[in-house]
Amino acid sequence: MSHKSEDPELSAPARSLQLGLILAVSLHAFDELVIAIALPTIARDLGGGDWYGVTLASYILAGLVSVVWAGSSIDRRGPLRIFVVGYSLFAVGLILATLASNMWEFVAARVIQGFGGGISFTVAYAITNIVLPKDQRPRMVAWLDSAWLIPSLLAPAIGGYIVDYLNWHWVFIAQLPFVLIAGILLYPRLKPLNKTPAPGSQDSRRAIGRALRIAGGAGLFVTVIAQPVNWFWLILLPLSVALVWRPFLKVMPPGFATARVGLAAAVMLHFWLFYAFYAAELFMPLIMIEFRGLSSSVTGLAFTSCAITWVAASFFQAWLYTRVSLFYSLFLGMCITTLSVAAAASLLLPQVPYWVVYPAWAVAGVGMGISFNTVVSATMDYTREGEEGATSTANGIAGSLAIGLAAGVGGAIINHGEQAGVGFASSLSLVWVMAGIACLACFGVIWARFRGVDQPH
Repeated sequence: MSHKSEDPELSAPARSLQLGLILAVSLHAFDELVIAIALPTIARDLGGGDWYGVTLASYILAGLVSVVWAGSSIDRRGPLRIFVVGYSLFAVGLILATLASNMWEFVAARVIQGFGGGISFTVAYAITNIVLPKDQRPRMVAWLDSAWLIPSLLAPAIGGYIVDYLNWHWVFIAQLPFVLIAGILLYPRLKPLNKTPAPGSQDSRRAIGRALRIAGGAGLFVTVIAQPVNWFWLILLPLSVALVWRPFLKVMPPGFATARVGLAAAVMLHFWLFYAFYAAELFMPLIMIEFRGLSSSVTGLAFTSCAITWVAASFFQAWLYTRVSLFYSLFLGMCITTLSVAAAASLLLPQVPYWVVYPAWAVAGVGMGISFNTVVSATMDYTREGEEGATSTANGIAGSLAIGLAAGVGGAIINHGEQAGVGFASSLSLVWVMAGIACLACFGVIWARFRGVDQPH
């Protein structure tokens, strides 16, 4: 039975449910923003500078597995049980991160936490798709985007202060009370959405197995390319691609490999959009802290400016969604994002003042607010009833794999630059070139698959 039409409280939706989902996504947002600011210091403290990219990728790739697990579980049983599992893992990961004494222990803690973070993403967007009618979804997506607003204001200031003046372990301890509050808010609201698995419904173990192959293959890929070039590459890189390719296509919408018009093209665009943006954002702290010598607190303000404008643009896009074509919304957002990524790259020129990054990344938030809201709302609109979890899974995997590869490939470029004696600025320039190539891929998908397409019905 569809909750969209039958349950008036949830179709509103209930304010406590909305608040709980926003808080849940805020925890994920705070953690992601804080780690971007704190990781240079953590890597120096734990002696793992060479593992910068792998550390970033570990959380994301672990989340990729739990996204598949969560999506399958939601479609079969409803969101409650997977929500409890996810938030328990997130809390355990926070505790282990505070206790880490070396980089391997820290990476392991981030993997466990990543399982919980992937579930929080999937639950939030699947509930939006299950509960709300089409005309209300863009606004709820904007509210979920707003979950990044408070963390964007607090994470740079609090995280930067903790890293600069206290101890980075408190970055993780401080999140634990909010995990408990989110659980108290969401548990009673998710319980009515439980359902009994239909006879003969597909067990989630096969989906989880596929996700493990995807994450394992991607993890192997980013780990191998971070190491010096040797003959192991000839064996392990093809093996990593072979592990990923078939299960990846199985969990993506039909026609994903060719970006078929509709859901497949929208998810493909989601992948390239996230790679383009995060290939730049994940390595911006290295430019500002290591290359320009700025403090963590000053660096964090760039993330704040981006998050604020992202949320504002997302609400604007919720209003714009029914007023302009899908193609126009996507093309406009991508143009703004691409120009901003190019402007942020100018920080690699010593003569460019560091403050240029603030307006550049604020404008990037505008582009991403428009683009991300549009593409995620489109994937929801293309979804058939009863497959909301599958769409959240596809979106989650596309986003997670894109960010994980952006982190791993970027980290490998920097490692190889150091080994070859290439300047730090030159290595970071190549990272930005990869982001630019991803921007061009976005334009290709938009032009080939969304030109002349109105909003889906």
